Amino acid sequence: MVTPSDPNALQPDGVVPVASDRIRSKSLRNLLSYWNAKVDYLQRLPARADLQPDEMVPFLPFVALINVQNTAPRFQFRLIGTGIVSAMGRETTNRSVDEALFGANTPNVENFFSIPLSSRGPAYATGQYTVAPNGRTLAFETLLLPLSSDGASIDMLLGGLVGERIQRDEQICGFQYDYYSSIMQTAAL
Repeated sequence: MVTPSDPNALQPDGVVPVASDRIRSKSLRNLLSYWNAKVDYLQRLPARADLQPDEMVPFLPFVALINVQNTAPRFQFRLIGTGIVSAMGRETTNRSVDEALFGANTPNVENFFSIPLSSRGPAYATGQYTVAPNGRTLAFETLLLPLSSDGASIDMLLGGLVGERIQRDEQICGFQYDYYSSIMQTAAL
């Protein structure tokens, strides 16, 4: 378990998996079930080409595609669903995970995004973001699932994020993960 007061603990090595029933959001549970069904059917990690938006309609607004690159910045948001944009109050399509977007939290985000690369399975997190001008704290939960176009190397992440919506006059001024971890799966690929 990661605590906000212990930033040195935010390492993907040695994370303890959580059970998938810990996911609160129905949209994220459905996204995980969809990905698991693809893995079971294909007998490999799915590729982006295996994803069918018409099969994802109930949770599509809460979905993101994230490119995994071999060079820094390592992760780039390729596509962000409208539900994520509404919850976060900003568009991040085509933006990289770097200090310009996440500031001092960049290492924490990179560590969380790296869990599916090392585990070849899902990663889950909960957290909260603070909004200005009033300092309100809002909760979020997020899920990351590995995709592979060649069946071996992970080159994309399928993500989901559900959070409390910010108001039009507010901006996110900070966030923290309460914890993040891999998710227990019955079989690893």
